[in-house]
Amino acid sequence: MRALRTAIAALAALALTPLAVHAQAVEEKNLLSGKANLDPTQGYLFVQGANRSQGVFLRVPDDSTRTEYQKDWDEGFAKAKKKYASAVKSWEKDVALAKATKDKLPPKPEEPTRETFSIGAIELRDMVSFGPMFVFGKSDTQFTYLTAVKPGTYIYYGPMYYAPNLAPAGQCYCMGTVRFEVKGGVITDLGNALAALPKIAPPYSVGTQAMLTQNEERKAKGKDPLWTPPALAFGVPASLKALPAVQVELHANGKLNNYFGLPIDRMPPVAGILGYRRDTVIDERTGQDVPNPAIRTQVRIKK
Repeated sequence: MRALRTAIAALAALALTPLAVHAQAVEEKNLLSGKANLDPTQGYLFVQGANRSQGVFLRVPDDSTRTEYQKDWDEGFAKAKKKYASAVKSWEKDVALAKATKDKLPPKPEEPTRETFSIGAIELRDMVSFGPMFVFGKSDTQFTYLTAVKPGTYIYYGPMYYAPNLAPAGQCYCMGTVRFEVKGGVITDLGNALAALPKIAPPYSVGTQAMLTQNEERKAKGKDPLWTPPALAFGVPASLKALPAVQVELHANGKLNNYFGLPIDRMPPVAGILGYRRDTVIDERTGQDVPNPAIRTQVRIKK
């Protein structure tokens, strides 16, 4: 628990900096005072739990996202080509000077190509996060979060914390997770399902095995476990009655790229929704293997 409190305190400090503003978070006090309103063109994610929590969701790119991404990519590539042309002129002058002084010739700038140029992964284009700060409401027994998002399909990337320009923390469910739909003008109630529905089962990941071992050690000493699964709970408060709320419908999702270099794990099995056969993700609604995208390494290969 001490490690958890320390981590929360560190994340709270990060959240207070201008770089970590959660522009999508909605707070109940602002709704009640009239400073904020629910936008019927937006979708909303509602999460609850007994403690502060955090998570990241990746929105599956749609035609609109792909069009915007391609526009930005084309503009970025054109700028990169101009910078390269300027860099080559400077390099030619440096080469001439190096030859005159018999110094070592400088390396030629690397020309950007359509195959090597990048503006970042499109999968992160509409990424959203919640917690551990900027709660919707809180009490002695509950913390809730409400996040405004674009309608679409969202993949639960994992119980991690991310703020722009700050180091991410947590773990990614890169080896198996869930997805769900979010409609405009609707509050998608996740309740505490992301924590309550998964049931830890062998074979265990390294992180899960470490937690179970610590729990057994604490039990032997008469101490409380580090974590126990909560009872499943749904329901949104009356302050959100301006929009309809629907209980989330989860579906199995395949493997994901580890975009942030975090420890890799997978969501534990969810009965009737998500299962595994060794490292293969199974859609328990259909009994079929879940297709995986192309997995790209984030490690720079040395030549």
